[in-house]
Amino acid sequence: MSNQMLNASTTLHRDQEAALDLDHAEHDDAETLTLWAFRRWVMGLRYKAPEQWETVLRGLRRRCGEAAGHDAAVAMAELVDCLRRTARRTVTHHQPCCAELGDDEATLLVLLAACQRGHSALAEAAAQALSGTSRNEELTLAATRFADAFSQRGLMLPYRDLALDLAFAAGPGSAASVH
Repeated sequence: MSNQMLNASTTLHRDQEAALDLDHAEHDDAETLTLWAFRRWVMGLRYKAPEQWETVLRGLRRRCGEAAGHDAAVAMAELVDCLRRTARRTVTHHQPCCAELGDDEATLLVLLAACQRGHSALAEAAAQALSGTSRNEELTLAATRFADAFSQRGLMLPYRDLALDLAFAAGPGSAASVH
């Protein structure tokens, strides 16, 4: 199993987990909740810490309801697993405590918002930019499932367009430092 999406420059800082923690994400907008879930899910994989996945599941259930929260968590797991298996480049991310938004995280938000709105061309472009591959049906399907679970609870991601520099910034020689 590939670990390409797990950037070696990230480290776990338990004492700094307040900036984008569940207590805040649960009451915040759909983007904050999405980033929190993505970052926590990846952290659970990276550190072999299934309690992170349980935290994401509990948080999504509290915010989205039992069924939609479960569906969103399953879709997030599928999305991350798909990236781990198929990405041809390193997908970078920040720690849950970080208030910054990275290029790949922004691209993920573009992908999910496009899926919520049925903008298939934009979703395909975002999936390609995120994975570095041209065949992303599985990634787009998982993103659509996550977006649909959020839509069921009225959590709409704001429309974002894929900036040209994001689409090309992830060339094979690019390496981003994230924290």
